[in-house]
Amino acid sequence: MKSAVAAAPAELAASLARAPIVAVVRTASRAEAAQQARSFLRHGLELVEVTFTVPDAAVLVRELLAERGTGGPPWIGMGTVTNAERARDALAAGAEFLVSPNLSVDVARLARAAGVYLVMGAMTPTEIVAAHELGADLIKVYPLPPIGGPAYLRVIRQPLGDLGPMLAGGGFDIEEIPAYRAAGAVAFGVGAPLVGADEAETGRRIARALALARG
Repeated sequence: MKSAVAAAPAELAASLARAPIVAVVRTASRAEAAQQARSFLRHGLELVEVTFTVPDAAVLVRELLAERGTGGPPWIGMGTVTNAERARDALAAGAEFLVSPNLSVDVARLARAAGVYLVMGAMTPTEIVAAHELGADLIKVYPLPPIGGPAYLRVIRQPLGDLGPMLAGGGFDIEEIPAYRAAGAVAFGVGAPLVGADEAETGRRIARALALARG
């Protein structure tokens, strides 16, 4: 059954077209994670992903949703959704999109039943095809930097580009975004490089990342 609070996948897709960055919150400190997430939300990012590696991640998501109020954008989702238990916890917290680093039939099934936007991780051609067949709205090609970066994505998209939009993930700097965009990515998972020494610097980094991602 579709969640009563789920945003339509088309709404998330429209947000990514306007602001093609999925801002990843991944810290060992809940306080730091909360600060980062709120900063990301203040500076024009429309999708903020709180990963399950953050302590009490689901509680933080509930807090952020309560602060935002009814309806997005911005949208608040959860990442590192590796299995059914995490998917259920994310959906119970109100996550408006799910991001996995891996293929999971159970995660895909739960996301589809809830009607939430699904970003599913894949790397090899076999995994990318499987992610598409499982109904991923966006395929997260991950981790790209260690296995060839933009060059790998460019080669993969030659035979598989018709399977749907792809997000570049795996840890790269803001200034590398154009290379991934040229290789065929329509969205970019970026976290720590967006965070500056103060709020003003964070704002400048986010503005730069968005400008590069929009091309």
